[in-house]
Order: sequence, then structure tokens, then C-alpha cells
Amino acid sequence: MLKLGFIGTGRIAQAHLKAAANLAQDVQVVSIAGRNRERAEMIAGQYGIPKVAGDYRQLLDDPNVHAVVITTPNDSHAEITCAAAEAGKNVLVEKPMALDSGSASDMVKAADAAGTVLMVAQSRRFSDAAQTLVRRLSEIGNVFRIHIIFLVPFPAPPTDWWRSAEKAGGLVVLLQGSHSLDSIFWWLGRLPSQIFATATRRNAAWEGEDEADILCTFPDATASVHLSLSTTPVFHESLVVGMHGHFRMIEQPAGPPFESVSRLELNGKPILEGLQTPSAYTNQLREFANAVREKRTPLASGREILNVMRMLDAARQSARVGAPVSVA
Repeated sequence: MLKLGFIGTGRIAQAHLKAAANLAQDVQVVSIAGRNRERAEMIAGQYGIPKVAGDYRQLLDDPNVHAVVITTPNDSHAEITCAAAEAGKNVLVEKPMALDSGSASDMVKAADAAGTVLMVAQSRRFSDAAQTLVRRLSEIGNVFRIHIIFLVPFPAPPTDWWRSAEKAGGLVVLLQGSHSLDSIFWWLGRLPSQIFATATRRNAAWEGEDEADILCTFPDATASVHLSLSTTPVFHESLVVGMHGHFRMIEQPAGPPFESVSRLELNGKPILEGLQTPSAYTNQLREFANAVREKRTPLASGREILNVMRMLDAARQSARVGAPVSVA
């Protein structure tokens, strides 16, 4: 039984807590920490969590906690992850991994020094559709074009820290771009040569950007991403084109929060369609727990996602300067 501590009690914590409940034979949430103690106590009662802490450092001092799930604002991921590693805890941290690749590198170094597992919650890797696409990618030959459209409606921030460009690291580029650029890196297995991005704000409800377009160029391929927080209804589609055919993946909300319906097509014909069961978050937590038990590197390890952070750095810099940026 892997005993988990949760740090953060906000919106996305609910998806991870439900995943832990789905894996009750393998994991147990034994402690939760949040700045709002009243909310933490309410969630603890809802999920049967025996311990509540007002400060995450108290949770890290608990020898009964083997691993932590970090679901706090973006600007706190690096500090808490490094502290958790120093305390000997394995870490599953929400995306984006950090605000920048420098902070992400510190997280990887801390986990390496402690000999602990560091995994980033790139949840969209863990749907059946995405896993099938990767498993069958060779069927379409060398990929030369990827096109991702990720458009969602958020007329108001679902959580207060979204309002702050400092806490969020801007907004939509890190928030949704972390998923889309991760897909590009995962599917192609390498960094682009250059990235060009534009970013604007339509909604005064927050300080950061809520619309963005990102173009990644490779010596032999091109990948484009379109992001929005102002589009109704949700439209999330990925097109992966190779020399011998193409995959099209469509993802839609299923109704309940953090549940989804997927459709995967190969050359226009459906090969997978339906409700994602178990949830991608459940599959993700299972991978984390197994990696901790087996003392192995997980899918979406901190070291791997450090490459995605380099892509995000380049996209944010390009949007600031209005010119293409080389990816280190």
C-alpha cells in the first residue's frame, strides 16, 4: 500500500483524489495539507483522510507518508517538490512542472540527489486514445505534420490564482500549452529547432494571456498549436500526419468533472471511441505508484518533461519578443 500525502486542496486536487479512491487497493491518502485549513478538513472528511495539516512542511515531516501529490499554484511547484525530495518523498506534481526550465532543472536535481521518483502529471498521456496512437504511430510512417487545437470556455477563473500572471506564469501557454507541447515532444521524441508564438488577452478577468498560437519547426516536420480559454463549446482535436497516413484524435468532456470521451481515427476510420474508463487520472496515478514500487523511471518523468519546459520557455519568450526563438 503506497501511502500518499496531498498538498493542495483546489480544483485539480479533486481529480487526483478520485483517482486515489479508484485505486484504494493500491494507494491510501493518509494526509492532506492546504492553506485553507477549513477546506482541507472538509475534503479530509469527504475522502476519509485521517490527517490534516495547515502547512505542507508538517506533512513532509510525517514518516507515514511515502509520496506526495502536489496540486498547488504553478509558482509553488518547484519549492514544494524540492522540499519533498529533501524529505525523502516521491513526487507526482501537477503540470506545468514549474514556471521555467531553470526551476524544473532544480527539481530534477533534488529528486536525483534523494533517489526519489519525480513524475509530472501530464494526464493526457494516459488516455486509451493517446496510448493507442503512440503504440501504432509507426503505421503512418515518418511524421511530418502535427496540428493541435485546444479551445475551452473559461469566462471566469475557476480558482483565484489564475488571476495572477505571476502565480500562473502568464496563463494559457503554461496551462494548456504544457499538454499540447508535451504531446508534440512525446510523439516526435525530440525537441524542435525553433518556436514562434503569439499570445493575447481577451478577458480582463485575469492578467495573463488567454489566447495563443505556437509554431514548432523541426528539420523534417512542423507542429502547430492553437490555444484558447474563450471558445464555446470545447473543441480539442489533434491531427498527426505521416508519410503513409494520418491519425485524428478528438477529446471531449463527458459531463462529470475530469471525465472525458475520446475518438481516435486512422485514415478517417474510427479505431477507438467512447468514455475513458478508468479515467486518465486513475491510469496516471497507477503509473506513478508502480514506478515508486518498482524503483523505475515513470512515463512523464521530471527529466523527460524538462524538455517540454524548454519548449514552453521558448514559446513564452517568442511571444514576448515577437520573433522565433531557438530551443536550447
